[in-house]
Amino acid sequence: MTYTVKQYGWIRDLPDHRDHLYAAPTTALAALPHMVDLRPHCPPVYDQGQLGSCTANGIAGAIQFDRMKQKLTPAFEPSRLFIYYNERVIEHTVDSDSGAMIRHGIKSVAEQGDCPEKEWPYDIEKFAVKPPAACYKDASKYKAVSYQKVAQNLNQMKGCLAAGYPFVIGFSVYESFESKKVAQTGHAPMPGPHEKMLGGHCVLAVGYNDAHQHFILRNSWGTGWGMEGYFTLPYSYLLDENLSTDFWTIRVVAA
Repeated sequence: MTYTVKQYGWIRDLPDHRDHLYAAPTTALAALPHMVDLRPHCPPVYDQGQLGSCTANGIAGAIQFDRMKQKLTPAFEPSRLFIYYNERVIEHTVDSDSGAMIRHGIKSVAEQGDCPEKEWPYDIEKFAVKPPAACYKDASKYKAVSYQKVAQNLNQMKGCLAAGYPFVIGFSVYESFESKKVAQTGHAPMPGPHEKMLGGHCVLAVGYNDAHQHFILRNSWGTGWGMEGYFTLPYSYLLDENLSTDFWTIRVVAA
């Protein structure tokens, strides 16, 4: 099988003391299960294609997960292109496929919301085109109401997942991540000492496994990559701030 590597696009957040930190429930921390897997409750895996919109893909996945969990109607796939445009408005980079910070994507869906995919479809040729006014009007009904930053602490990360919610993450990608082995197995290793860093990527953490000491993550490269679009990273990868950071969980979205 020939595999074409897709784009990345995660830019590290700048520190902000105003961030609201997530605190896992004491009851959840007291009896963390040895394994959590939210994949059965996730929407279909997206494919970002050759556009650096991974932050928008990760955030859209979290929003759609919440809408399904809250049993909200109408059911819809959020517009990833809408999020990608508006997070770049905040960063003053709308004219370039520059990627974005997760915080700015979260801020955009909290302040402006997100319209359904059918209203502003994922046509990557239109990444720099402002969505129509009707999209913004509709998006205002579907804002992220509650969201927090998750501490880079194993129990807090596991506690978030054990409570039934995924969280968006950013991580640095090294050469082994683009290997045929990872594309086929979905198991990504720690980077070797001589590997080159290729870029930053944003994905959605949806589970963990103590026996294997890894997190389960939802990529945005379609179902033909990894484990039908999912992959794993070692606990130690997400616990190293030089390799991974910017963990955000969206808890409530407006109906």
